[in-house]
Amino acid sequence: MLRLVANGEPIMAVARKMGISDSLIHAWRKASCKGEKGDQTLQQEVDSLRRQLRQAEMERPSPGARS
Repeated sequence: MLRLVANGEPIMAVARKMGISDSLIHAWRKASCKGEKGDQTLQQEVDSLRRQLRQAEMERPSPGARS
């Protein structure tokens, strides 16, 4: 349903076809956008943690090295 709207179908037309209110579609769309932003934030955090891990691994002495 949200795909129809994303592809250019008017919300009112989709709501009529599905027999639901247009405000419900607006709410779903808003919730979907929040989810996408959350996914992007989570991915950025994962990328940052991976970089930090690689850096820490490079700074760690090798297992056979003596101090």
